[in-house]
Amino acid sequence: VAGSANTRGFGAVDWLLGLVVLGLALAVFIPYTVGDKQDRSILICVKNLRELDKAMRLWQLDNQKDTLSAVTLEEIIPYLKDGEALKCPSVGQYIVTGLTNPPSCTIPGHALVNEGE
Repeated sequence: VAGSANTRGFGAVDWLLGLVVLGLALAVFIPYTVGDKQDRSILICVKNLRELDKAMRLWQLDNQKDTLSAVTLEEIIPYLKDGEALKCPSVGQYIVTGLTNPPSCTIPGHALVNEGE
C-alpha cells in the first residue's frame, strides 16, 4: 500500500548521515594508505641508491681509480645487477658525480642517510 507507515525508506537526513560517516572513514583511512605508498617509494629508492653505490665501487676497482675520480651514471650501468639503469619509483632522477659523493636522488627525502655509521 503506497504511503503506508511501514514502507518508509531512507530520508534525506539518513543519506546525509551516511555520507558524513563515509567521509569521516575516508578522512581517517586515506592518509595511512598514502603514507605507506610514500614509505615504500623511499625504501625502494634508497635500495637503488645502495646498488648504485656498490656499482660505483666495482667500477673503481675494475678501472683502478682513486677515490677522487669522477664517474658517471652511464659508466656504472654495466656494474648494476641487470645491467640496466635503475629508476626511482617517485620519478626522481639519480645523480652520480664522483666516488667521494654518494649517489643521490632529486626527490627530497630519498637519500643515503647515515650510511656506514
